[in-house]
Parts: sequence; C-alpha cells; structure tokens
Amino acid sequence: MRVRRSTILIAGAMAAACATAAPNVRTPIGALLTPEAKTGPQVALRFDPNAKVIRSNASNLPPASFSTAQAARGEKIYDETCGTCHQPGQLVGQTFVESWNDRRVWDFYSLVRATMPLDKPGGMKDQEYLDVVAYLLQANHAPHGADSLRVDTTAMRATKISVHFP
Repeated sequence: MRVRRSTILIAGAMAAACATAAPNVRTPIGALLTPEAKTGPQVALRFDPNAKVIRSNASNLPPASFSTAQAARGEKIYDETCGTCHQPGQLVGQTFVESWNDRRVWDFYSLVRATMPLDKPGGMKDQEYLDVVAYLLQANHAPHGADSLRVDTTAMRATKISVHFP
C-alpha cells in the first residue's frame, strides 16, 4: 500500500510540474485571404470635391545648414541601408523638390525616422538619420553651410528644406 501511495504522489507531482513548465504555445494569428474569403461587400469611396489639403509652408524660415562631411557620411549610410529598397534617384530630383521644398527639416526628419528602414523603423542612431537627411538635401542641390544638422527639434523646426531641380 505504501508503494502505491508514494507512486501516486510522485506521479502527481511530476504531472503538476510538467503542466506548469509546458509553454503556452498557440498558432499565430494570420490574415491569409484566399479567393473564397468572405470580406464583405465592396463599398464605394466617397469623394468630397470641397475638401482641401493644407500643406505646411515654411518659405519664411532660413534654409537648413549641413556640412559636406555630414552629407558624405549620409551618402554611405544611404547606399548601405536605404539603397537596398529605394531605387537610385528615387529621392533625388523633381518629385522630391516638389514634395519637400520650403517645408521644415523637422517634418522630413521625423517622417524618415518614424518609418525607415522599413524592416526596423527608428532602428538607426539619430546622427545616422541626420546624416541621411543631409545627403538627400545635398543630392537635391541644397546649399551646404558651416554647421551640421543636429538633434535639436527646435532648430529643425526653425529651418526649411531649400532644394531645387537643375
């Protein structure tokens, strides 16, 4: 009788230990849509012809200052990191100038920092993001200066991107 009780106690203790040690493993939630998936009826998009988009304009601000050394560091980072996804010239030229000229440096910097690199947004050092911004300004013919861009939100909000297409 003693063997049975001890065997039962040992077996119960082992079962309890195994139950608490087993990880809670679940299959991940996925969103795999097949052609047969029921996604609901299509809804027509509504268009408001009176809607207006206001784009910030910082034309009254002084242009941002960056050094050529900072832009050179940024070019290297861009080639190694950004260039793996962005086509050569994708962020250089008329489209960039039309989108970003006379806008605050902070707006561009914060967008790049929050969304890039795509596989790890915010994964680079602040100085690396600033160097990439300096490179893109130089590549789009912004005049360089004696000072470098620095991690100072007040200064970046007080300067503009001043680029042009040749």
